[in-house]
Amino acid sequence: MVTNQQSLRRVNDYGVVGEQPDQIADDLHELVQQKQRSLKAKAFFKKLADDPMFAPEPGRTAGRSLTEWLFMAQYPIKQEMVFDYEEQRYVPSEARPRIDLAELLTLLLRKKGINGTFEDMMDHVLEGGSFQQFLSENRLAKRA
Repeated sequence: MVTNQQSLRRVNDYGVVGEQPDQIADDLHELVQQKQRSLKAKAFFKKLADDPMFAPEPGRTAGRSLTEWLFMAQYPIKQEMVFDYEEQRYVPSEARPRIDLAELLTLLLRKKGINGTFEDMMDHVLEGGSFQQFLSENRLAKRA
């Protein structure tokens, strides 16, 4: 059976001393932050799913597609460029472009005249407010 002291000696033997524990601590801190963000998002979507405003409308079979939302928000889809060593130039990556849903929802809120971000909306809902309250409290004044 390996004791804690023996484990610590192995750590010292492999050179995990000095800066590496700091890096490990930073990595663990980042993992904890990711998990907290994930749990916050799950709680938010659970509350949103329970909001009566989002109950399915009678007679409506489907909502808008992601493509329609992207078009409506005028979302800038960014394609990553990578260096092609054979061609000796930068070319678009084969990977699919990533869509930041928080940014997309913030753009959609702006299009609808709402002065707030997705993060503001999430905080409002998690603090017990409703989606409808958020919309009415953050609506921009109409320009004359």
